[in-house]
Amino acid sequence: MKLINVIILFSITIGFPTPAKADCIYNGTPYPTGTEVSGLVCQPDGTWQPKQ
Repeated sequence: MKLINVIILFSITIGFPTPAKADCIYNGTPYPTGTEVSGLVCQPDGTWQPKQ
């Protein structure tokens, strides 16, 4: 019975993935998406792009 519970739990985890949250790292400090630091803006993919 325990094996079936593990299989069900694993199936649910695979079936309903959580969205990835990519923080941007600047000088070792994580920043959330949209943060502006030194003329750069943190993007959803975790990269820094120049502020436009």
